[in-house]
Amino acid sequence: AVVSTQSTGYLGDKMILLNDPDRVKKDGELAFTSALWFWMTPQAPKPSCHDALVGNWKPTPKDLKCGRRPGFGVTINIVNGGVECNHKPMKSKTFHRVETYKLFCKVLKTTPGANLNCETQQQFAAFCGN
Repeated sequence: AVVSTQSTGYLGDKMILLNDPDRVKKDGELAFTSALWFWMTPQAPKPSCHDALVGNWKPTPKDLKCGRRPGFGVTINIVNGGVECNHKPMKSKTFHRVETYKLFCKVLKTTPGANLNCETQQQFAAFCGN
């Protein structure tokens, strides 16, 4: 489970989850609320996944230089950029994540939008120049 002091602060005593991160997988309500919190909360320098996906996030010149643009691909970068992004060819798990997203969009009768993967994006901690 991914647990940071930032992501547990809203629960009150952050030490509860820091001392027992497996609690998230044992408690369905806690897992759901933690995931929702992570999806909706920006963690500098990253925007929230929600803002990146719905177009509320406006990339800076540095973001653009690093290949980061609004869309599903940048949500992959926010969640797991150091592992999944900036790999050509795209990693298998990233490919399957994108295909699953496209399938859900089809089932929900919506369009997936642009910038679906992160194969050319640097992670948010990357320098990328100025």
